[in-house]
This record gives sequence, C-alpha cells and structure tokens, in this order.
Amino acid sequence: MELTFRGIIGQKKIIDHIKRALSEEEISHAYLIEGAVGLGRRRVAKQLAMAITCMNNIEKPCHSCSSCLKAVSQNHPEIKIIEGDGSIKIDLIREIQKEIQLKPYEGKRKVIILYDCETMTLQAQNAFLKTLEEPPLYATIIMITVNSGSLLPTIVSRCQLIKLNPVNERTIQEYLVSHEGASMETSKVIAAYSGGNIGNAVKMLYNQDFKQKREELVKITKELLRGSLTNVLELADFFTLEKREVIENLDLLMSWYRDLLIYRETQHLDFIRNYDKIEEIVLQSKNINTYKLQEVVYIIEDAKNKLKSNVNFQLNMEVMLLNIQEVLSW
Repeated sequence: MELTFRGIIGQKKIIDHIKRALSEEEISHAYLIEGAVGLGRRRVAKQLAMAITCMNNIEKPCHSCSSCLKAVSQNHPEIKIIEGDGSIKIDLIREIQKEIQLKPYEGKRKVIILYDCETMTLQAQNAFLKTLEEPPLYATIIMITVNSGSLLPTIVSRCQLIKLNPVNERTIQEYLVSHEGASMETSKVIAAYSGGNIGNAVKMLYNQDFKQKREELVKITKELLRGSLTNVLELADFFTLEKREVIENLDLLMSWYRDLLIYRETQHLDFIRNYDKIEEIVLQSKNINTYKLQEVVYIIEDAKNKLKSNVNFQLNMEVMLLNIQEVLSW
C-alpha cells in the first residue's frame, strides 16, 4: 500500500504515475477518474486534491501539514466536493463556475471535485465545456464517472484520464485477510466473486444474504440431482422470492456448474470459485459428465436471456429447473 496515497488498493501503476506528475509539478487543469463504483474513485480524487493543495515540498500528500489535516477532516476551504441531486444540471454548473473564479485565499491552489459526472445533462456539459477550455491557472477540476463514454468527447479530450482497473484476486485476498480479518478460505471465495472490485469484496464479506443465497443454491443443485419433480417446482419459489436479484442468483448458480465443469476437466482447484465447497464439488462432478454440465450452463444462460423479453417469470424459472433436471437424469 502506498504511504502517501493511503488506502487505495490495487492501483499502483496509476498512483505511481500521479506521484511522478506531482513531483515534477506537472499538474493537469482537469482530471477525469473513470471506474466502477467500489474501485476507489472518490478516494483517489480526495487524495489527489489533498496532494495538489499539500504544503510539503518533499512528498505529497504528506498527511501531516495543516492543509492535509484540513483535507482529511473535509474542512479545507480550497477543496470543494460537489454532488448533484440525481442529476447534474446547468444551475449546478453555474455555481461551480462562480466558485472557480474565486481565487484561493489559503494556499496557491483550488480544487473542485465533481461526483457522478455521467449524470450531467447535455446542456450542463456544454456549459461546463467552457470552464474546461479556459480554467484559471490556480484551479484543478477532478471529475468522477463510471463511464467516460457518457460524456461529450470534447469534455473527455480536455481532461487527463485516470482509469481505475479491476484488482487482481490475490491482492483482494491479501487485503481481506490482513485488514478485514477474513480466513484464507473465505477470502479466496469472496475475491473470486468480487469481479476485481475491492469495494464489492468488503461488502460481500459482511453480507449475510450473500452467504445464505449461496447455501440455498447449493441445496438446489443437490435437489436437482435427486430428480424429484415436486421438489423442483418448489425450488422455483426461491427465484421468485428473490426476483429483484435474479440475475445475480442465476450467475451464482452458473458459477457452481462452471466449477463442476472445471474440476471434472482438470482435477485442479486453482480456478474454483466455490473454494469452501470443495467436497460437494468433487462429489457432484463425479455424477455429471462434461456434456451434461455444458448443457446445464446453456440452459441457465438461456433463462437469463429470456428475462429480457416479456416472458412469465415463474414459468421461466420452472422450465429452467425442469430442463436442468431432465439433462441431469439422462
């Protein structure tokens, strides 16, 4: 973990680039930080703002000068964090334009951080473009978005893009063990399901619903192997009760059969997501051949696709489970 840019996990190349620019005093007038929620976009923005306003000439941010301490307490007069109410409209942009014209009275720099820029209306973007084209020399604008493609190309081209990347599983595992007290087994499972998102990983670690859903889905796979028609129709109720999270649940179900397929083909556990269920994975993989597993994955994917069209939800889930059971009974 970086000593100056603290708490930013798995983004070393990006942080090193920012630190070099700071040491060479090559500060851009505008930055656009792009990445999924949970990767640390806001943390990067705040610490970049802290570094820009830091009074230490050796390392930035130093976390100890009066400027950094004010930034940490979110009480710095020259760091303004702005967030729209649902969307960023032209009235808010006009407020920013007025604010940015006020010269800093504490230090030499002023930083404006603008959250959720993908919600900026077209009218607001066009108005903001003028500010990006001719910003005051003392000002830096830091914009945050999940998708730079939602912004006008002319806005993106006037910013230095900082794109946060998914974090590798090993780094997430190590963080969960060292900072959250997770076991190695649990951290491996969570990291595999996190999608390279450290924020998601921490949430999943403490989310009892996630753990319970996984347990329920494993029970469903056992019932499907037993071949009871009545039980299968009852199992569809799980997906109906969890209708709002059906895509996530189907992905969890698919990942289970993916694990069976990987283990059956390789006899290795290195790429298994459900690492804490190895015994059950080994047991089920002995009873289902490769062709059947491929068919099951296809059936689940087909059910996911049908959700996009106007099909009866309950019927779709029931047919999916019946088709899986039929394949497993061949």
